[in-house]
Amino acid sequence: MSDDFHRPTLTFPDGAYNASQVRLYGIPGSGGLVFPGSSKAVGTKNTSISSNMSTGDPKKDEKANAEVKKIVEELRGKGRNILSDEEIFKKLITLPPFPLPTGMSYQIVLDTRKFGKIALSTLVTLEEAAREGKFLSCGIIVGYSYEGQCYDLPKPKIMLISAFPQEIPLDDCGYDKKKPSVGDRYMLWIVDKLDQCIEFETNQGFVEQIVLEANMPGKRSPTMYASRMMTGHRGGRLGD
Repeated sequence: MSDDFHRPTLTFPDGAYNASQVRLYGIPGSGGLVFPGSSKAVGTKNTSISSNMSTGDPKKDEKANAEVKKIVEELRGKGRNILSDEEIFKKLITLPPFPLPTGMSYQIVLDTRKFGKIALSTLVTLEEAAREGKFLSCGIIVGYSYEGQCYDLPKPKIMLISAFPQEIPLDDCGYDKKKPSVGDRYMLWIVDKLDQCIEFETNQGFVEQIVLEANMPGKRSPTMYASRMMTGHRGGRLGD
């Protein structure tokens, strides 16, 4: 991003200014609604994980699946614009009677050398969202805005976020101007600084680097490993 950022576009989800609002920018995992009795594969063309919702009874699954799909089709028809799966999921929470087994799933696929593709998948059920106010998604975060300023992260973060991604408004830190590449598009998460999240740190290397050298007192070669590890212990702590 260049230095001439647009300032972040303020958004008031509850109709009031929130001074502790944080806006995260990045590429979300591929996501979608998961209906009862039907597995929805989320991922790339070559890699997919099926997140399955089920009542435990195939006949009930088939009936529930038809009911949910009918409701979803009606919701899509009511809106002037095509509703996203996230918007439909939030509308389903407000519709009684509640809890046909329906979920919202996201997946990030990580491409690694020699190990191949590794998938990180999330699933939140309609029941969890209605009962606990729980929303969960995942994404590769590259920047954020806070208190009217835009910032780039030193390197992308793989994160689980307690919110669903949404479209980026115009002139919002300039991320709205990034064109999608190979189907990937930048989106926005609006969260509070006290909301919980999870960051995944990934390191790939030899066992010697990841385990042996990483646990040595100082960064030294693991020659005579046992004796040096013993020397590094004082009172049961390393390097004390």
